[in-house]
Amino acid sequence: MERLPLSANKSNLLRLKDELSFARDGLELLDEKKEALMSHISSLSTKAERVRASMNALLAEAHHCLRDAVIRHGRPACERAALAAAMGEEVSVKERAFMGVALPTVKIDVPRFAPSFGFQETGPEMDSTARAIHGGLETIAELAEIEVGLFRLVTEIKKTIKRINALENIYVPLYEATIKHIEESLEEKEREFLFQLKRQKSRGEESDNESF
Repeated sequence: MERLPLSANKSNLLRLKDELSFARDGLELLDEKKEALMSHISSLSTKAERVRASMNALLAEAHHCLRDAVIRHGRPACERAALAAAMGEEVSVKERAFMGVALPTVKIDVPRFAPSFGFQETGPEMDSTARAIHGGLETIAELAEIEVGLFRLVTEIKKTIKRINALENIYVPLYEATIKHIEESLEEKEREFLFQLKRQKSRGEESDNESF
């Protein structure tokens, strides 16, 4: 087992024990963080599936309406109408902290629906397309918030797991092996010291007996 290149003395032993205790406390906190992150990821993933399904349904409806508009009015007319399309939405993004991760909070204000293109070369199919897109803006914003949050959480949990593995498999075993080596060395030195002390005492007693 590898160990740190330190001298076997009590000062190093006490310092290593303090650092090992700190590392174990950190490992416990990282484990708690990992569990909290995994729980939040699971919750957001479930929510993302629901919101994504809703968004896909809204986009499918918009696509259906757009297809009808293209068939009725032609692609050039639809493209010209699209250039004039403006929902007037306002998007604001804030962040909130969760276990050290900045998660976005997206807010979108969508005004009441009103087609922004004129009557020329347009028809109800284009209105239906614009209305479907208008109705899906809030869902799209919600999904964007969730997806970005999930990406950041997954990135953070990968870092956390990497730190946990480093502590469990490298640093803690390294400190434990070094502490064990220093303790054994100090015990050996203590035994050697006691042996020499007893030996000197025995010689002193022999010397006293000879003097009599």
